[in-house]
Amino acid sequence: MQVTHIQRDHTLKAVELQSTADYPIRFYLDVMDDFEQTCIHWHWHPELEFNVITRGTIEYYVENEHYTLSAGQGILKNANVLHMAEPAQNTPGAEMFSIIMDAQFIAPARSVIYQKYVAPLERSEKLMCLPLHPEEAWQKEILNALHVAYALSQTESGPFELRIHRLMCQVWQVLYEHAQLLPERAKSSSELTDQVRIKQMIAYIQTHFQEKLSLEKIAAQANISRNSCLSCFRRVLGVSPLEYVIEQRLEWALHLLISSDLTITEVANDCGFGDASYFGKAFRRRLGLTPSQYRERKRGELYRQAHPADLG
Repeated sequence: MQVTHIQRDHTLKAVELQSTADYPIRFYLDVMDDFEQTCIHWHWHPELEFNVITRGTIEYYVENEHYTLSAGQGILKNANVLHMAEPAQNTPGAEMFSIIMDAQFIAPARSVIYQKYVAPLERSEKLMCLPLHPEEAWQKEILNALHVAYALSQTESGPFELRIHRLMCQVWQVLYEHAQLLPERAKSSSELTDQVRIKQMIAYIQTHFQEKLSLEKIAAQANISRNSCLSCFRRVLGVSPLEYVIEQRLEWALHLLISSDLTITEVANDCGFGDASYFGKAFRRRLGLTPSQYRERKRGELYRQAHPADLG
């Protein structure tokens, strides 16, 4: 399955990535160039996530940590951790596969296995993420198991569910056996405060980006000053509140340009830009195309995908 847009609720929870009770694990192929704005915006989910890069180089932002990983490397992100990903500069065609797994895929929450081996890692406030490098023998074992699990999910031959379960148990066993090597990092009180505040503010932006927003309104969601708001965004997300608002508006604009017949002016108004000229400048600065050029190109791509015989 390929995902090109992640639907999030007002808290940035990725609603369509959640696993189901009968089979709490999901597999995705993420071709970064196919994503709107070629990035996976900030989101979180209650499941663990494993990413393995298969082509190019990808930048990962996990709360206030940053990692640059290339083909052959991977990363584990713990449950309920805010994160985003984008291809590194000058790396077209970057892609990865993702495995999003409820920890109870390993064992039920009330079981001895879960309580003894799974919960201590999954519920650790110190373990946000773990970069995986094939140069480390035990991490290479994890990467190899993830590759096989993903391949099985695509072929679905034989008792593939059992084999995937065995592989993910193997992954967890390796993690547990090397727990003393995991990069545990206790968050400072200021970092914990930043995380609470930033989630409050971006949740507000997610549900109000179509309106006229001010720095005061955004800061008020966390009961902080304008300056504290600016500093918090810079520390955690690396952008200003205004830059973040524009990104959300542009993301919605991309969706409307493809899925609707609204005029460019109507799209600008619906996204909160208010002015078509300002919208066009912001759009071109971010994507290198005018909104009309983007619409024409994407609709052409969608047509060619739906009607490959016409190209003969």
